[in-house]
Amino acid sequence: MNLGKYSSTLKCLMLYIFAFKSKTDFTFPNTRIVYKMPRNVTGGSGHKSQRNSESSKARNNRNLVDDLLSDYADIEQRKKLGMYYDEIKDVHVGRVQRRMGQGRMEVFYSQTSQDAHEGKKTIDHNIIMPLRGGLRGKGKKSVWVDPGSIVMVMETGLGGTMTHEIVAVFNEEQVSRLKKIRPNMDPRLFVAAADNPEDEGGIVFERDEEEVDVDDI
Repeated sequence: MNLGKYSSTLKCLMLYIFAFKSKTDFTFPNTRIVYKMPRNVTGGSGHKSQRNSESSKARNNRNLVDDLLSDYADIEQRKKLGMYYDEIKDVHVGRVQRRMGQGRMEVFYSQTSQDAHEGKKTIDHNIIMPLRGGLRGKGKKSVWVDPGSIVMVMETGLGGTMTHEIVAVFNEEQVSRLKKIRPNMDPRLFVAAADNPEDEGGIVFERDEEEVDVDDI
């Protein structure tokens, strides 16, 4: 087969492929082949197209709270129908009172237990606990924890200072859903922050104490 008449065309085609791979400009007789990179319109890692989207850490935080609220709603529905249900024991809803530094927070939550002699008994807890890893470092840019934040607390089963851990933070919409699902929750979780700046958003518990007359001592 005679390819002589096609030799110039094949030569141009081969040089075009070479120019395409090497991203180099070539000039041929009566022919100019130029390969140019397309203009970047997405911004390197694609962050411009995703700048308004929810981050993975914020999404994971939201999903954790949504799952807890779904479990609460299921339990309340079973209570109304008189069906058997398992109360969630190792997960609690608390309120951040103040920052303690090094990724630790002081958290208040109350726990209701059933006593055979005293009936229902409420126990208050004020525990210094760490934030889980996803809420620290770069994660705090997506999910911010402040004094007064409503948080999801989990018992770790460990000892020492690691008995509890803050695993998620409620947003305003989720706090509203929590109040509707469980209207009998401890109202101290939702009180306004203390006015004293030294308290850093802590909860002020008022106690009625009897006055002591010095003469009676």
